[in-house]
Amino acid sequence: MSETIKDIPNGAGKYPSTELAYEFVQFSYSVAINRLQAIDSKIQGLLTSATAITVAVPIFAKAISVGFSSNWFYAAMAAYVALVVVGVYGMKMGTVKVIDLKKLYNEWLHKDIWEFKKDGVFFAGEDFNDNKGLIDKKSLFRNIMAIILLGEILCIVVWVVTTGQSI
Repeated sequence: MSETIKDIPNGAGKYPSTELAYEFVQFSYSVAINRLQAIDSKIQGLLTSATAITVAVPIFAKAISVGFSSNWFYAAMAAYVALVVVGVYGMKMGTVKVIDLKKLYNEWLHKDIWEFKKDGVFFAGEDFNDNKGLIDKKSLFRNIMAIILLGEILCIVVWVVTTGQSI
């Protein structure tokens, strides 16, 4: 007859390392939160850099008498708008998934310590995978923003060089 977790007192024989694994539960949430904060900071940094460039370039261009009626200038401004849209969406996309304390209260407090810890490890793993997916999506948005920013800078350079030559 095969053993199941119900046949073993507290299931401890089937999963003897539950105690050790449970120590990583809180750490896994801290890692996810820190990584999400880091990626949000990078997105915010790209938004700040793009805004600084976009505001400074027309002032500089006016000082050196570069005209603004150029498709390159319009392309640079469109790239900036696209970057802001992608960045704001990237920052607002999703939230870190953590243990729902109300669910914990309603559904877990009746469990014995071993089962509580086993389920904690399981659900922390599920949340960690969801949080990793969110981090990966935000990283993709950050990469898209970096490419758009490079495109904007390229458009600005071409605009200044081509318009400056025709003056």
